[in-house]
Parts: sequence; structure tokens; C-alpha cells
Amino acid sequence: MTLDFEKIVPTSKQVSDLYKILLDRKYSISHTDIPSLNEHNRFVLSHPYVAWYLIYKSGSLVGSLYVHSDNSIGLNVNQSTKEYVSEIISFVKANHKPLPSVKSVRRGEFFINVSSNNGDLIKRLQQLGKDEIQRSFVV
Repeated sequence: MTLDFEKIVPTSKQVSDLYKILLDRKYSISHTDIPSLNEHNRFVLSHPYVAWYLIYKSGSLVGSLYVHSDNSIGLNVNQSTKEYVSEIISFVKANHKPLPSVKSVRRGEFFINVSSNNGDLIKRLQQLGKDEIQRSFVV
């Protein structure tokens, strides 16, 4: 493996690193305004995910990922290379099991939400043979 994964505890350094990643993020699904550092700190301390990780390559921070209670994988990496995406998916599947399916609430398998503007990640997922299952629209 070329990537290292550090589970969010959270420590003050992890909160800071997650905020740096948030400030550098190119694509967003869940919000358009960047929270203040205090708001971000409260959010991270609430530990809203089943699992949450910082991602490193050769000691350098390259992104983060989380596994949500709906079995979605949130992925934010500075490079959406085929190798990164493949390794991240493999890491999640090797270390976590999807929560059971609940009809009309949760799929029984992992899935990744992708901003429609993030062509690189869409292309990488397609190259890896992943199936597109949904498109969402804000109304």
C-alpha cells in the first residue's frame, strides 16, 4: 500500500488538518459556505461518522475519508488517481462492513457520493468499473 490512514480521534492536530483539507477542497456536496474554525471544531468533536480518517502518502497529508451511517463514503483527496481511489475503496472494504440494508433508508453496500463537477473522480470510478446508481438535484 502506498497510502496510510490515521483514524480521527480527534486530536487538535487532526482538527487543524481536517480544516486545511476543507479550505483546499475543490468540490462540495453538503455545503457551500466554509464554517468558521470554531464551527468546524465543534463538528469534528461531535464525531458524526461511523469512521473518519486522514490520508497520508509518504508522510504528507493528501486527503480524508469518512464512512457515514447510510453506508456512503465521503472522499476528499488532492489527487483522484485511479490508484488512490482503488486503494481507498480497498481500505474501507477491508476494515469496515456496510450496515445492513433498510428498505427506503439505506443501501446494504458502500457507495460514494461525487460532486457532478468532479470529473476526475467520476472518471476514476468508471475506470475501476464502479456503477453509477443515482443522480441528485437541488430543488
